[in-house]
Formats: sequence, structure tokens, C-alpha cells
Amino acid sequence: MWFNSKTIKTRKMKLKYSILACGLILFSSCKKFLDTDYNNRIRPTTTEQFAQVLVDGYPLRHDIFTDIMTDDYQYYARFVQAINNDRFLPLYLYSDEYVLNAVTGPEAAYAEFYAKIYTANVVIEGVMASDRGTQEYKSAVMGEALLLRAYCHFILVNLFGKHYDPATASTDLGVSIVTEVSKEDRLQPQRSSVQAVYDQIEKDVREGIADLENGGSYVSTNPYHFSKPSAYAFMERVQLYKGQWDSAVVYADKVIAEKGRIVRNLTSDLALIRSASIEYYATMFMDPGTHPSILLTCYGTSMSYVTATGYYSGGFYVSDVTRALYKNSGVIDRRDSILQSVGSVVDNQVICTKYATQPNNPGNNVVRSSYFTMEEVLLNRAEAILRGSGTLASAVLDLNALRSTRYVPYTPLTTALSRDSLLSITLSERRKEFLNEGLRWYDVKRLKLSVSHALGRYLDPVAVLEANDLRKQLQIPVNERLGNPNIQLNPR
Repeated sequence: MWFNSKTIKTRKMKLKYSILACGLILFSSCKKFLDTDYNNRIRPTTTEQFAQVLVDGYPLRHDIFTDIMTDDYQYYARFVQAINNDRFLPLYLYSDEYVLNAVTGPEAAYAEFYAKIYTANVVIEGVMASDRGTQEYKSAVMGEALLLRAYCHFILVNLFGKHYDPATASTDLGVSIVTEVSKEDRLQPQRSSVQAVYDQIEKDVREGIADLENGGSYVSTNPYHFSKPSAYAFMERVQLYKGQWDSAVVYADKVIAEKGRIVRNLTSDLALIRSASIEYYATMFMDPGTHPSILLTCYGTSMSYVTATGYYSGGFYVSDVTRALYKNSGVIDRRDSILQSVGSVVDNQVICTKYATQPNNPGNNVVRSSYFTMEEVLLNRAEAILRGSGTLASAVLDLNALRSTRYVPYTPLTTALSRDSLLSITLSERRKEFLNEGLRWYDVKRLKLSVSHALGRYLDPVAVLEANDLRKQLQIPVNERLGNPNIQLNPR
């Protein structure tokens, strides 16, 4: 995969520090990595060193910017900083022409996820022959690397390719599959089909799970690394996106067998808001230490990937339509307390407070974002059951496990409701539960939803995304096209 010099330099330096943590002295030239002779590239030798490489293998959620392209967000010009207007308004309007080298967006996502694929491939190619590691240790590290490679390909194909359709996947353009460390000066692979990418993803996930299951005590239970529950949750999502309903339920059941039907305790969360502040609460929202329903999360030191939606001055705010979903006559939806008002009564807008650094503790600047949660596992399972042949009682069990902690007063769902009604409830809960967590765009694609965007409240739409709109496949970024001029572009 071709990267620009900024990406490669950053990638190389991060890898260097990861391996230095376990004592390996690394090559540190400032030249582009892919211009470096293959024999001089970073090559860890011990199992522990390969494991340390994976510390830097987890991508930041640079797909969260897609929230502004969905029906969950609206634009408000009065509050937006000029720089954010330039960066993100074209994306909101579904334009392929946007600012290059922005803090987040399609270009940043493309570079980030392929960079992490490179990291995973370094480990996959060498860990099983590494020194000073037991077979179990090597299997655990190999499994983690395979799962990371699969996850990055999965996000990329769902950003830049069509949603999986078994009737057309073999001919739909996917993304480039990269399964080895390039031994050439430049790697310029062409795009594979969506089917081929999914085949590779499933292969990696199945092998990764098998390796974790053979990894013994070396398999992580740390929510910042792939574990067996998060691996099963990943495969559940893959199967749901493919429409393999029964298989999705099988993997959901594996997660539940390990973790139970645990969900975020919003009662204690809201007590924290009342005793501290919404700003402090935002720093804790994605903390797996206090929220065991988070199965896998990543952390960074920058909020760059939520710039458009995570700041008062981002310019993009929770849409009026989405806000109304949390308002039910006679019923309190506890999730409504996560929304923070911005502006005055006249021009009130709302942001979703799920991301922040600690303002009173400059040394604690960790920003977290989740990959997989038990809430998603349960809602995926309910959807798969309702679209497949499962019993209504089983779907109701999942839905009530979530809803019982979300509504006051709480009224349990029953099997007296129809399958279609329960599915509608499931999709509504999904939309409310995962607001600003980067999942809505994938639902817009897979559910073939239309989205209309205006430049202000009460104004007519200026951009409409139709159900089968080709712009749902983000265009290959300019920097990739410059370095790989023969790569196929998405049709427009």
C-alpha cells in the first residue's frame, strides 16, 4: 500500500517506540519507510517484541467522522470554526472534493487503517518463528495480529466499497487486500472485490479465534487488546453485515457465554454527572474499567477523530429528528442526559458527550473510543433473530436486557408484539444507543436509507443521498491516487 511521507514517518516512529519498550534497537532513518532497503527494515526477533509491536497496532476510530454524513447530524453555521467548515462541510454535502491532510476524514481513515495492517503483517510474518516464546504465547500474539488485520480490512471495505450483497459482491469494488510486508520499494495493489475482501476477513477472523483459543493464559483479558469475547463480537458483526443471521447468533451466544448480558449502568453514570459534571463524565464514558460492557476499546492522546462532532465549535450537531427519538411522553430515556445543549434558547444545538480529555488534569489526556460492546452484541443478536428464524422470546430477552436500564418507568416488551414491530424497536434502539459511535453510517448503507442535509434548521435540503446512491462508497483519497495511479476509482 502506498503511503505519503508523513504517514510513513509517523508509522515508523510509532513502531520504533513500541519495540524499544522491550529493548530492541531499531533502524531510525528519516527517509520514507518504503524507500528503505528491505533488509534494513524493522525486524523484531522475540515473541515479546512482536507482542510489543501490537501495542501500537490498534487504529484510532478515524471512521467516526462518517456520523456527519448520516441523518443523526445537522449543520449550524453560526457556531462552526472556519477551519472545521472547510474540513467537513464538503463531506456533509457528499462531495469528493475535500481538504487534504485534515485531522480526520476519508484520507486519514485510509492511511490509518492501512498503516495498522502493515503493523499486523509484521507480526503475522514473523511471530511463529520468533525466539524465547512458548507455542501458546506465539499463538496468542498471532491470533491478535490476524484479528487486527481483519478489523482494518473490514472498516476499509465498508467505507470505500459497497455494502455486502451476495448477488453482486463478486463484482463490486472492494479495497486492496494487503497480507504481506512489501519487499519492493512501493506496493501498489489493485482493488479486490467485496467478496474477496470478506473472504479474507473471515479467514483471518476464524484463524485468529482459533489461535486465541490455543493461546492459554497468554490471551489478553485487557479490553485494550483483542480477547475471545471481542473476537466473537467482531465475527458476529461480520455475519450480520453479510446477512448470515444464524451464524451471527452463534457468535453472539459465544460472547454471552463469556460475559453474560451485561450492559452499561446508566443509573450510576447519571449519578456521576450530577455529582461531578458532564465534562468529567465525558472523560469516563468510554472507560472500560468502570464500564465492563465495553469489550474492546482503543485510546489515543488526541480528539482529532471526533473534531466534527465532539466540540462546541465543531459545526455539526445532533439532528432535531434524532433528538426527538429520546423524548417519549411519560417516559424518561436516560440516554437523553448524555446530550449537552450548546447556544441559547433561540439557537440551541446539542452535542453528544461521549469523548473528552480531563480538563483539570493535563497529564491525563487519554481519549478512548470503543470497537465492540455488549450493547451491540445484544442488538445485533436481536436483529439477526428477527430477520432469521429465531424465536421472538429470544429477541425480547436481548431487548429487555438493554431497555430495562434505559427507561423510567420501564415496561418490558413481550412476544405479543409482531416480528416486524420488534425489528423496528431494535433498529430504533440501535440508533439511540450508538449515537456518535461511528456505526450509523454503516447502517445507512446496509439498510439502504436515504439522507437529506440542509445548511440550517428549517431550510430546504441542499444534498440528498438516495438509497442506492453511489456516493455511499467513499472515493479513494487523492494521496492514494497520486501514489498508485492505476488504482480503480469508485464510479460516480
